[in-house]
Amino acid sequence: MATLSLHNVIKRFGETEIIHGVDLAINDGEFIVFVGPSGCGKSTLLRLIAGLDDTTEGEIKIAGQAVNDLAPSKRGAAMVFQSYALYPHMNVYDNIAFGLKVRKHPKEFIEERVNEVAEILQLTPLLNRKPKELSGGQRQRVAIGRAITRQPEVFLFDEPLSNLDAELRVAMRMEIARLHEKMNATMIYVTHDQVEAMTMADRIVVLRAGQIEQVGTPAELYTAPENVFVAGFIGSPKMNFISVTSKEFDGTKQTFTLESGQSIKLPVDSPTDGEKQFKLGVRPEHLFINRTGDLNITIKATASEYLGENTLVYGDLNGQSITLKVDGHQTILPGQEIAASAAVRDIYLFDDQDRSVLQNYRRTLLKDALSVKENKEPATAA
Repeated sequence: MATLSLHNVIKRFGETEIIHGVDLAINDGEFIVFVGPSGCGKSTLLRLIAGLDDTTEGEIKIAGQAVNDLAPSKRGAAMVFQSYALYPHMNVYDNIAFGLKVRKHPKEFIEERVNEVAEILQLTPLLNRKPKELSGGQRQRVAIGRAITRQPEVFLFDEPLSNLDAELRVAMRMEIARLHEKMNATMIYVTHDQVEAMTMADRIVVLRAGQIEQVGTPAELYTAPENVFVAGFIGSPKMNFISVTSKEFDGTKQTFTLESGQSIKLPVDSPTDGEKQFKLGVRPEHLFINRTGDLNITIKATASEYLGENTLVYGDLNGQSITLKVDGHQTILPGQEIAASAAVRDIYLFDDQDRSVLQNYRRTLLKDALSVKENKEPATAA
């Protein structure tokens, strides 16, 4: 497998710039996920790496070699598409073997390689079937198998599970994760589904409007987002944002007040002079009802969604929408007033430029959490 790097990569279609100077370094064997809303440039970036689109400016390197001027077949990258792209008149064996036959490998080598890949992907009983006789998940495994036979330096996945139903998506997610662990391959995976990103990635690249907003592990993006966009994009339901105003600084913490008049002290990275507007963030799962905390608010419920284990409660706080994620056994009726609270450790704060101003504190929390996780002894059977 191989490292991959992008340096100041720019893509224009005519006069319109789609990708704006992207820099990214991917380690050998990493599973990287590009995530972001529709139109953010994640699939375009993947196509630039694959060579399916030309780079306007910048440099792309695979295994230390610049590949900008190389044809897609010469880059050492294999791509798995959303649409499977299988040949309907060929059986599974021939679909997987197609790339090897085009490169005129010996018949014995092709047979050995196809059988090996089929065993890895549990396709051996299906080798004589045509694509129309396969389920969606089986077709996707065939497409992945065709990529594996090429023994590429880098695997590229362009929303490969979006055509599958919810149950199959979960199953295929686990299969791709197991495949990565087994092969220790460098993989780049594009999705708009943050659940896929959070559960599969070693690191996530969050994109917006052709630019990278933040790169980090799932835990880093969830615990220490660098801006409002990342904070609101990562996490489901999305983070709540409440308007607050800065007040005095006591030497270690700054006071912020809500429209209700309630105040909260927070360990900001640097103090602010005078009264300025900020956004206080708190995730729905970190708001607890009928409990006193560092932040205490009263919201008026407007609707709720029962999900079994949990209930999502939608409410209003001084004209601002608030979502709570509460125990599924609790019944909340429209119009009901709810006392909710959160601890300082679960509070986020962003300035008028939408940048986090609690990063030092939040990264300390992340470091402590990871330290505890690493020091925990694995459970043993009784």
